[in-house]
Amino acid sequence: MPTITLEKLKVAIQQKLQQADVLAEHAAIVADVLTFAEMRGVQSHGVIRLPLYLRRIAQGHITIRPDIQVTYLNDAVCKINGDFAFGHVVAKKATDEAVALAKKSGIGLAIVSNSTHCGAVGYYAHQAAKEGMISLLLTQADALVAPFGGRDAYLGVNPITYGVPNADAEPIVLDMSTSNAAFGKVMVAREQNTEIPPTWGLDADGNPTTNPHEVKALQAIAGAKGSGLALFIDVVAGLLPGGNDTMYNDLSQHRHLGQFIIAINPALFMQPEMFAKGVQNMVAGLHEAVPAPGFKQVQLPGERSAEKAQKAQQLGVRISESAYDLLKEELE
Repeated sequence: MPTITLEKLKVAIQQKLQQADVLAEHAAIVADVLTFAEMRGVQSHGVIRLPLYLRRIAQGHITIRPDIQVTYLNDAVCKINGDFAFGHVVAKKATDEAVALAKKSGIGLAIVSNSTHCGAVGYYAHQAAKEGMISLLLTQADALVAPFGGRDAYLGVNPITYGVPNADAEPIVLDMSTSNAAFGKVMVAREQNTEIPPTWGLDADGNPTTNPHEVKALQAIAGAKGSGLALFIDVVAGLLPGGNDTMYNDLSQHRHLGQFIIAINPALFMQPEMFAKGVQNMVAGLHEAVPAPGFKQVQLPGERSAEKAQKAQQLGVRISESAYDLLKEELE
């Protein structure tokens, strides 16, 4: 697989999107989010998504000249109609709005409707953390997960993401789906023609499968627990804003995906210096914990991906042959 510098990859993605008549500002945001995923080793949410986005643009089901509407419901809550724009653009704007409300009111909530796939949600937790805000993001996703005890897909992979600012260090960010694996990981396995763990997916008969091409539904994380969390996210990030659809099975339809984004200003509760010191003490305590056999150190959520990002900034990232072929002209 070819190795590409991060800046070169980001520019190539942006150029490819602009060739599809995407606004330069929007193309830059999408490219930044995809590169964010690649540099952290999350290929399932990186360049592999680009062909799907381009097909959706061609079908007219990603709005490339959107009219994104923000309605303020009170001093702490806003509702955003994404007009089926790139989910990356909508989620970034929603996070900006939630942060601005939190700076003014202590807590800010942005609830999103009529959005599309927004990429690695951890990106937006980092965005809020840079502004000194704690964040919680609940994101509705495609109906790809079988509910506990069920055979067919009904729930979304519905990621739960939080971010905690950590002074001048990398923020503490947990970004997890409520399925054992995101569908993007199945997509990667299909492209690489490799087997998957039997805990990832179910075949048409509802049996676990190691063949990524046989996957008809994903399995919920921790069985009934993950299934229950996914259902709640469908309520607050799907039903509450309105709508649900699928990206992977029907490219002729809009996606009506939503988000529920909360930003919390620590200054509402305590002096910012006290909060920062408390976070640093928690981090130090975790790092000082005695590691279990096979582990060098207890790590924070997001710490391993931050290490990968640091390495990628120095050495670049390896992308698949298909991704290179898609971006070949832009990379040369």
